[in-house]
Amino acid sequence: MRFRHFPAIPNAQFNPIRFAIVYKPRKRFPGAALACLLAVVIGFTGTAQAQHYQGKRITFLINYTAGGPTDIEGRIVARHLGKHIAGNPGIVVKNMPGAGGIAGTNFMGEVARPDGLTVAFFGPPLTQQLLQDSGLRVDLSEFVWLGGIGLPLVCFIRKDAGTGIDSAENLLELDGFRVAGLRPTTSLDLRMRMALDLLGARYRYVSGYRGLANAVAGIMQNEVQFSCGTILTFRQIVEPNLIGPGLAVALWYFPATGPDGSQMRDARLEGIPTFIDVHERLKGRKPEGRLYDAFRMINNYAVAMQRASFVPAGTPDEAVDALRSAWEALPRDEDFVSDYIRLVKAPPALVQATAVRAHVEAMRAIEPDTAAFIREFVRRQ
Repeated sequence: MRFRHFPAIPNAQFNPIRFAIVYKPRKRFPGAALACLLAVVIGFTGTAQAQHYQGKRITFLINYTAGGPTDIEGRIVARHLGKHIAGNPGIVVKNMPGAGGIAGTNFMGEVARPDGLTVAFFGPPLTQQLLQDSGLRVDLSEFVWLGGIGLPLVCFIRKDAGTGIDSAENLLELDGFRVAGLRPTTSLDLRMRMALDLLGARYRYVSGYRGLANAVAGIMQNEVQFSCGTILTFRQIVEPNLIGPGLAVALWYFPATGPDGSQMRDARLEGIPTFIDVHERLKGRKPEGRLYDAFRMINNYAVAMQRASFVPAGTPDEAVDALRSAWEALPRDEDFVSDYIRLVKAPPALVQATAVRAHVEAMRAIEPDTAAFIREFVRRQ
């Protein structure tokens, strides 16, 4: 089976070297006028930023496979970010998948030069750091954070899973099904397993898929039957390849929750129930207890910051300032917002550097007994 082709991204050129795509932003001013504008309007700081990136190329690194949701979003951002960076640099996108996003993260901390020319757009492995995943060799708090995007997860299942299912109400009647995961310590895998355990579903967890696009391919081939993905995964991959042909059904999405447990429903997913709604219908009460508290903690940070962008520690201030300014310009870029909505079928929920850093620090501040509880849960897979 093949996935439906994604819409072409305009203004892209193929680079035969490593099959990368190079984005050259359109120049809105002649070179002399741009230099004059920088000098007059933003002064020395802007001039320093322009000098840093003038005539250079940024490598935009993505830690999951090409064609997956992180890759699609990263390429949308890459296409538009460059035109907001003083100096008008080109951007080349490269993928470094592996180990649930850890391979690329280790590269950013151990190999990438702190020169502002290698920028990460990752599904950040914060839960892997919280759980002391042996594969993660770097400290994420040492990175310099630029911005991010928040997205909830939608869960779906093949209709012929187990004894057959038409809606979430049939889930507990199934005699068993297989769940497609990436790595036991990712926030995706933890939330899927925790939710199914809270419901008391009978399932077998299968990890090792290199990205959600690969997991969906596994579902199409009936190797596995259940998984979850972001709105982008759901709209661009799951709906046309599984929901539309009648092979699968959406079960629920995971909403962020307030301190009092109230749900923050997402208007972009109207018509799909929340996990809390489904739990109440199937179990007669809202979810609660220590397992649910751990789930809420992981889910809330992930919904707020599913993707994040950063550079290595030691990156020059002028590069960091230029990149953060570009991130801050994206919400006001009508072309970016339009492209994002066209592909994701939902507006972007962008977060800026200060908020991203706060999420990273919040994960580091988790109580040790909570982290120990989640580590024990991972061992019980």
